[in-house]
This record gives sequence, C-alpha cells and structure tokens, in this order.
Amino acid sequence: MARKQTRSMTQDEWDLIFPAMQGFTHLSTEIGYSVLVKGESNKEVAERVGRTKQNVGSTVKRIWDLCQSVTVESEGEKLRKVDVWLPENMAINVLKEAEKYSINQRK
Repeated sequence: MARKQTRSMTQDEWDLIFPAMQGFTHLSTEIGYSVLVKGESNKEVAERVGRTKQNVGSTVKRIWDLCQSVTVESEGEKLRKVDVWLPENMAINVLKEAEKYSINQRK
C-alpha cells in the first residue's frame, strides 16, 4: 500500500522559492502557502477558497514540483531541495552535509 507523502516547507524555504513563482496567480500561491507552510489540509483550503480538493492538490503539487526543480542562492551556494530514497548509509552522509546549511535547521 502506498504511503501518502507529507509535503511541507519552512517559511525560509518558501521565501527562497517564492521568486520562481512569479508567473503563478495570487490564489495559487495562497493555496500553496496555506498547505505547505501553514500545514492546513487540502480540504480546509478548498472550502475556504471555493475550489475543489483536487484543484488544491494539483496546485500544491505544481508548487512542490517547482521547489524540487529550482536552485536557490543561500549562504553563497546554489542549493537544490531533493526528496528521494537512498541507501541508508548514503542518506546519512547526505543529511550530515545538509546540516551545514541554516535553511535545513528546522525551527
């Protein structure tokens, strides 16, 4: 059985990718922010903005996919968010490397 993936990001992560969303409507970014940063459910957001749950889900997916595909400047480096499965020993090394960047320090 497939496990439902929980997608979320911090305010700092949102602020970094926001310029890449300049072609998105205000409603799309509001939907994405509500679900990804504030942690609201697709159902809650759909009811509030007058859209279907499916529309909210596809909007969130579009923003999430964008986040996975862009690089951002932070701390003098080009960074890219990744969400993949790796062998455990490799994942441990990747997580140790990621700890070097403040964007990865959950608040």
